[in-house]
Amino acid sequence: MNPFRRRDVDTVVEEGAPVVEEEELAPPPPRAPPPLLWPWLLLLLVLVLGGLAAAWLLTRDDDGTNPSPITGSTVRSEVVPSVVGEAAPAAVKELEAEGLEARRRNVVSSENTGTVVAQSPRTGTRVERGSTITINVSRGLVTVPNTVGRSRDAAVTVVRDAGFVPRAFTVSSSQPKGTVVAQKPRPGLRAPGGSTVRLNVSNGAGPGAAPPPPPPPPPPAPPARVTVPDVTGRQQHVAQRELNAAGLKAGVVYLESDEPKGTVVSQAPAGGATRARGTRIQLNVALGPRPGTLKGVPDVRNLDPAAARAKLAAAGFTVQTLRQPVSDRSQVGKVVDEQPRGRNAPVRSVVTIYVGRSA
Repeated sequence: MNPFRRRDVDTVVEEGAPVVEEEELAPPPPRAPPPLLWPWLLLLLVLVLGGLAAAWLLTRDDDGTNPSPITGSTVRSEVVPSVVGEAAPAAVKELEAEGLEARRRNVVSSENTGTVVAQSPRTGTRVERGSTITINVSRGLVTVPNTVGRSRDAAVTVVRDAGFVPRAFTVSSSQPKGTVVAQKPRPGLRAPGGSTVRLNVSNGAGPGAAPPPPPPPPPPAPPARVTVPDVTGRQQHVAQRELNAAGLKAGVVYLESDEPKGTVVSQAPAGGATRARGTRIQLNVALGPRPGTLKGVPDVRNLDPAAARAKLAAAGFTVQTLRQPVSDRSQVGKVVDEQPRGRNAPVRSVVTIYVGRSA
């Protein structure tokens, strides 16, 4: 073989580079417009206004004239009822029925045992539901024990156990030292529970010692004429207490008025005038914008206080008891007057009975 022989050479034809075609894409669809906020804001505003209106309707006063303020949390308020003159258990029950709490405090008073003689806050005050009302309850009249002849310590114990406050004074006496030789009030008398009983205790020194101090002089007689207090604007039963304390009587007359029920809108004679002790002062009392049911006040004169209170309570009235001096001893402890009397009065309003006491 010829090494120089020409060999056939395959011709290699390179294929051309692959053809790249550019694909035209359709443009993206237009973006949806953002949602409108104002309809939702308007709906939210309507819901808020509706809630505020509902809260106002639920928290306004019964007569619709004095709505309670709307706050973050609605607080219901109550009007404090009058429980002065009622028995303590009945007063507590009435306060609890109004959604209020009662705190009892025993005080010295000549009223019957267990009778409410004062309250705080006063009648007509608006307080939050669940608030505490303090009622002052009379300890009543208690029989004074006999301590004469006992030792000082024994007498003090007996007086305290009876519900009184003992006060011991050392006096000159021939009795054994430390023995009670006298007391005031005298044994057997009835005195307000919680009042003071004086004990005179012998020093054992005999008559040579200094004499005991003389008793205090009697109080001066009350003046024949008194100044009429101005009680306009006060609740009826409060005005009656003030007149009674001044030595005057009250006559209650109800009249139509838009002032709050039970408010004294005028009086005759006016405050500042001078009148004889025992004069009756006319109190013109508002029936209020919503008088409610009127009912005749039963006559309870000449009854004992317990029977009078029961009769008035059965008729639907609240009772206040005040003491009034009388010259006729047969009237002591009896109802000698009541106000209002012989007239129609709103149910659950206050009727004041006046119980005779020694002048």
